[in-house]
Amino acid sequence: MKSLFLFFFLTVSAAIYAQSASSAIKPKPSYCNEPPEAYDSRKNASAVKPAALPKFNSKPVVEYRVQVAILRKTDPTKYPFHRSLVARYQPCEEVWIVESKQSFRNRQDAEKLRAELAKMGYGGAYITTLVGYE
Repeated sequence: MKSLFLFFFLTVSAAIYAQSASSAIKPKPSYCNEPPEAYDSRKNASAVKPAALPKFNSKPVVEYRVQVAILRKTDPTKYPFHRSLVARYQPCEEVWIVESKQSFRNRQDAEKLRAELAKMGYGGAYITTLVGYE
């Protein structure tokens, strides 16, 4: 009887430990705690003039993306998503962003995808604006 009780106790404690280890929240990366360094915030900024930023031959272009959900403390692998969506993790905010894989140059194309997703049950889908470079 003692061995049965000991076996039961060890089994339950191992199961509880395994469950708590698998559901642990990932720690934030160290760069999330460091404030970004400004371009001209050197110690002797008055003595040394910073070098000019490099010039590129690219131009900014406005693009649109359909965003479906922002998940906190939820793993997106537990939910099936439409094939046009992708989930990406932002470690500093500790959230998953579920959005369209493709970004659109034309807002009407993004509206079509948003309407298609709304018909499928993603009623909270909305369009975000981002800047791309060509």
